[in-house]
Amino acid sequence: MKSTPVHHPLEWDIAGHEHIVFVGADDASVPERLLSDLPTGTLALIHAASRTSASAEAWAARWPASGSATWCDDMPSALAQLDARLAAATMGARLYIAATETRIWSVWEVAKRYALGRDQVRTECIASAARPVFCVHCRTTTPDVRTNIGDCNGCGRKLFVRDHFSRRLGAYMGFQIDAEVPGEIPAIEEIYP
Repeated sequence: MKSTPVHHPLEWDIAGHEHIVFVGADDASVPERLLSDLPTGTLALIHAASRTSASAEAWAARWPASGSATWCDDMPSALAQLDARLAAATMGARLYIAATETRIWSVWEVAKRYALGRDQVRTECIASAARPVFCVHCRTTTPDVRTNIGDCNGCGRKLFVRDHFSRRLGAYMGFQIDAEVPGEIPAIEEIYP
């Protein structure tokens, strides 16, 4: 489906002169791959996982001394750090996001405030493919849905998780699965581990 986001392993954009890396999940393989060949320009790291996690230790061990690094224990603090960093960024800034699907779109919301588009932002989905799901009935977004049918955090309906993705909402669309025949719900399967 055309609207479904496609994530690739992170690579540096050599056209950028300021590189901001946002890490929002544990995956110790990303820093080894990404930091083996550094780009020119300034480097900044914002890490939103516990400082004692395997991912944080891997980033800390490989992060160059010339780059700045900020360690946050929670996502709201990390997003506030990103907001401040992007407010001070100049033309040519690039944002690299390594996080779960739900967290990627939380970070993307901050990036949009500074008019960063698809050419300036690169994403890699790590740790979990669980999806943020927008309920078309009550307009609530439920984060980290791992199954084909999930419960809406707002209205409690059983939602069929579609592959249709809204970049404006930062979520996949969810529709009530038993709207036509109440109580008739197909088997629930984990398909977004």
